[in-house]
Amino acid sequence: MTAAAPARKTRALATLLLAASAFVGSAVAFLPAGAEAAPYRDTLTQWSDRLDTVAAELDSAAAPLSPRIGSGTLLKKGSSGERVGRLAQRLIELGLLAPEQATDQFTEAVDAGVRAFQVSQRMKPDGLVGGGTRAALDRSPADAAAQMRQTAAAMRGFRDTAPDTVVLVNLPDQTTTFVRAGETALHMRAIVGRPSRETPLLHDQITHVIVNPTWTVPPTVMKEDKLPMLRSRGTPGIQHAVVYLDGAEVAPETVDWNGVTPGRVRIVQQPGDHNALGRFRFNLTNPYNIYLHGTNEPRLFDREVRTISSGCVRLQDARQMAEALLADTTVTPQRIDRMLDKPEPQWVKLARPVPVEFVYWTATVEEDGSVRLHPDVYDRGDETAAAPAGSRA
Repeated sequence: MTAAAPARKTRALATLLLAASAFVGSAVAFLPAGAEAAPYRDTLTQWSDRLDTVAAELDSAAAPLSPRIGSGTLLKKGSSGERVGRLAQRLIELGLLAPEQATDQFTEAVDAGVRAFQVSQRMKPDGLVGGGTRAALDRSPADAAAQMRQTAAAMRGFRDTAPDTVVLVNLPDQTTTFVRAGETALHMRAIVGRPSRETPLLHDQITHVIVNPTWTVPPTVMKEDKLPMLRSRGTPGIQHAVVYLDGAEVAPETVDWNGVTPGRVRIVQQPGDHNALGRFRFNLTNPYNIYLHGTNEPRLFDREVRTISSGCVRLQDARQMAEALLADTTVTPQRIDRMLDKPEPQWVKLARPVPVEFVYWTATVEEDGSVRLHPDVYDRGDETAAAPAGSRA
């Protein structure tokens, strides 16, 4: 092996891990009817081929990386020791720390390198090297190549079996894509379930769009979030909500909530801009109460890490999705405007159900051909990267 081989491999892995900076600002791209659009199956073919090509390039450079940081206590500014030394060496290999700054002390320079790495991986840039950041830093070329090949195979399987019109939710990438008649019509950021409340892999369909939805607090949120708030503060902690106890409407501040169990309480938030679902809900058919919807907190889409919901998928631009799904009905954008002016929920049945696929692709390809590896947000490891056709999580 030549002396250049280790450096070549290091540069290759650095290119993979730091392929592209996170998007800034709006990530919504809408292609109206008649505009030039990319055939989605062709895109998946190009992506899967590119992933296999880059994986092969990694295989061709056999030099190992420096020792892995390894599991252990949280590393942060002020930490020291052998694992910090390994962290510094790893940052040097990735070009995020100057060679002369090699150290076993978690310095300001090491902190800056860690934060830069976290930004590149769409992680919270907090400078803390815990489980997720450490695992990403310890990713070997073989790990990266396997991740790419697994995703490439899943993409080809999806390409060969998916319907021409489908809504695709990629959980690790935290994005949603609407493919209409085989072409990409809409792509946007999404918010998906937190690790403790995972969004499941689903093969489902959208049947209705609800304009101005109400929101009934689901059982898990009631038990773990809202009822503790009622017990401590005497309020549900959400705006414009009606609280029911044993089927009767109550003023929450008048109830002793300490003896109340979750099954006795129902909280319904009324329609409006304050509603947690935003102005649009997209009903699915699964038994898990998982659906797509808007939000009353659009600022959350500015985050690079958006695994923060209780399981449902929030869409960055639910209005655009509603218009796209209703394009072949009599519900025009002007009619949607009129519906939004009404005080009560407006149900619209789609002309035909639109399939929805929740997938788990931990590698994607940027416009410039660079590869982005996404965190294994639900720690699925080598599990199947996409739900088989007809399955339900």
